Amino acid sequence: MGTQSRLRELARNLYWTWHPEAVEIFRDLDPSLWREANHNPVELLSRIPEERLEEKAVELALEARISQAFHQMQNYLDAEDTWGMWHAGPLRTSPVAYFSAEFGLHESLPIYSGGLGILAGDHLKAASDLDVPLVGVGLFYALGYFSQRIDPEGWQDEEYFATSVDMLPIERVTDDGGGQLRVRVQARDREIFAGVWSAEVGRSRLILLDTDVEGNADECRKLTAQLYGGDERTRIRQELVLGVGGMRALEAMGISPGVLHLNEGHSAFAILEMARSLMQRDGRSFAEIEEQVAGSTVFTTHTPVEAGHDRFAPELVEETLAPLREQLGLSHEELMALGRVDPEDEGEPFCMTVLGLKMARFRNGVSARHGGVSRSMWQGLWPDSRESDVPIGHVTNGVHVASWLGSPMVHLYRRYLGQDWQGKMHELDTWAAVDEIDEAEFTGRPGRRAAHAGRAGDRGSALRQTGDIVAREPSMTGPYSESPSSATTSER
Repeated sequence: MGTQSRLRELARNLYWTWHPEAVEIFRDLDPSLWREANHNPVELLSRIPEERLEEKAVELALEARISQAFHQMQNYLDAEDTWGMWHAGPLRTSPVAYFSAEFGLHESLPIYSGGLGILAGDHLKAASDLDVPLVGVGLFYALGYFSQRIDPEGWQDEEYFATSVDMLPIERVTDDGGGQLRVRVQARDREIFAGVWSAEVGRSRLILLDTDVEGNADECRKLTAQLYGGDERTRIRQELVLGVGGMRALEAMGISPGVLHLNEGHSAFAILEMARSLMQRDGRSFAEIEEQVAGSTVFTTHTPVEAGHDRFAPELVEETLAPLREQLGLSHEELMALGRVDPEDEGEPFCMTVLGLKMARFRNGVSARHGGVSRSMWQGLWPDSRESDVPIGHVTNGVHVASWLGSPMVHLYRRYLGQDWQGKMHELDTWAAVDEIDEAEFTGRPGRRAAHAGRAGDRGSALRQTGDIVAREPSMTGPYSESPSSATTSER
């Protein structure tokens, strides 16, 4: 395999986003173009002619580094002695299906808006490093989430930008005939079709559904255009595509999940689709399979305020879910009861979080404090229990360390803690060597040895990156602003 092929293989797997040796190769090929391409290696490589790419690799003495980075990725992907091989064997044939409305993997794949997506992206990366079989399921937003800009008067402007799929590390999932795989979901008034895309995230896989396909009415083609865009009718249909369509995409791809993990309530309709599938397969009623479905479902709630939970009017639920409801053998009132705190209150809207909490046997908040807030907020679902006994636990949010550690710190830790320190970061002895790091390694100035010195290099890199952004965006410079006289490239 030649240099160009190795570069393209590296660019097509989001493994590169948390491996600085790969990031640095793309940056060094053309620092200015790397910035212009928003740190997107697929676009970077598309804008360098093939013959020039070969010349650059030779001129910059990158060939050996490219070969090494490529083989490191292959060894990572092919490794057999992993945590997951030893501890997650049953998931090999029935992986976790991790549903989320957004995934924050890298800024060049703009299908996220904030913390919910960042957590989901880090979850996929951590599962990859552990080799826990996990498939992410989300939506492909052609316009992504809006970009924020500050005008000279200090007001925020929002802008959406169309995303060119050819410039993204995603591939069409194809059917047996070689065409794009499509799945169908049914609302009361029409069918909605969704194409399926796939992205490789190290050893993990992310599938994304896209309703901008032939056969859909214009209204339906726009369903997945924007993250958190549109009215309530758009939102509930997005969530129908995510939950029901996501489960059907997994089935069409031959993936039979053993666990559903729902990252917030947006995807809770996946539980109903799992129930329908089991009912059809086993010839049982909803009441007979309800506990089996709940026992396979994990529900993570994030939002500590009432306004942050999706709620839909009964007529909108019936318009959207009537065909699925009928297949489940439920009346309208029985379906609505699954999404109400008080099943007898006909004026209460249908809440996606309530559906998730009722239909999962494993429920968690995202910190100890949030777990307590959630138990208080949702005590009404368990009126006979004390607040402290409400069955919502917590798993404190963490981060995928390799994604959030600057390149200089990665190299520093490798020198002092060992090349494999990330695999042993949970062991206290791994950190003993931190006391041997001289302060000059952190600050560039001679000084005492210190375990908690400042990270001036990374802070300087962040400031330079901010300066680059300001320099590129005239709308962000006011009468008292100056463009940097020189801009250097950040490591990430």
